[in-house]
Amino acid sequence: MLLGALFLVAGTASAFVAPSSVPRQRMQPMNLAEGESVPLETEFMVIADGPSPLPAKDVFAGKTVVLFGIPGALTPTCTDSQGPGFVAKADEFAAKGVDTVACLAVNDPFVMNEMSKKIDPDGKLTFLADGAAGFVKAAGLDVDTGNFGGVRCRRCAMVVKDGTVDVFADEGGTGFTDISSADAILAKL
Repeated sequence: MLLGALFLVAGTASAFVAPSSVPRQRMQPMNLAEGESVPLETEFMVIADGPSPLPAKDVFAGKTVVLFGIPGALTPTCTDSQGPGFVAKADEFAAKGVDTVACLAVNDPFVMNEMSKKIDPDGKLTFLADGAAGFVKAAGLDVDTGNFGGVRCRRCAMVVKDGTVDVFADEGGTGFTDISSADAILAKL
């Protein structure tokens, strides 16, 4: 019965909203900020010829990266609103000197691979799985959604130049406004 209510709320809401029976998300203090380094000692998982580790330093060192964090791959807002905006603007980001546009979520690499197939069939973006939330926690981007989904990434977007955050847009939780949209980040480049 409760499971059906969870799907109903998630399926009809325009933003990720936890039902009242689920503990409210606890906001974490913002640790990552403009001018600070991203945690390069962590690693992500990606699907290449099977699940493979990808060190964070290989993603960020010597590159300009637009990274957007989502609370969950294949969830309605992440898949239908925030993610597609970055796919649509990928060429505009490249024209402004961005080497990589990447999506980050606390999910396993298989789920992230399925999201990439759904919203980015041409492979313009990189999808980074942070299954153990190592990067997210080290960066202070974690939010606990309780029994709805556990530890997740706060919704955010940033421009990282050679490992240092140049632009940081944080929604402060799991909701989505234009703060972390592709258009908002593109306007700051």
